[in-house]
Amino acid sequence: MESTLDADFFLDPDDESFRAILVGELGRNQEFHLTTGHYGDFVDLRLADDFPDGWRERLVPMPGFDDVFALDPVDMCVTKIAATANARLSLRLGRGGVDRGMKDINTFVLLLKHQRIDRAELTQRLRQMDYTPALTVECGSVFAQILALVDAAA
Repeated sequence: MESTLDADFFLDPDDESFRAILVGELGRNQEFHLTTGHYGDFVDLRLADDFPDGWRERLVPMPGFDDVFALDPVDMCVTKIAATANARLSLRLGRGGVDRGMKDINTFVLLLKHQRIDRAELTQRLRQMDYTPALTVECGSVFAQILALVDAAA
């Protein structure tokens, strides 16, 4: 499994100018990253428009931090499956973009294999998403690939 040493952060309420300051101080290739090996991606809260319904109610508190929360693991998987599917679809349709590779897929395989996330719950949340037909099909393809790898590892 490939590991990363970054975290994606949303500010709520969003503040674009403060977000830019944080990226300048704690973002990729900034002094903090170069010194510690860790960095933060401070992203626009509008990205959350594509999160599963009810994601805010399922946020997980981060131990040791006041008012810092992480996405529920299943919600994170849904958003990353959609991001992988969207990237693949864009590349196939010649719209550009980048290949997200296997990093997220391999992470989901491990999470499912070691029962850190529930397969039925992930399936249900994916089915509840209101994507375009093309993205829905591509998400199904990505999810099928994940499940095949889980089954092969069993």
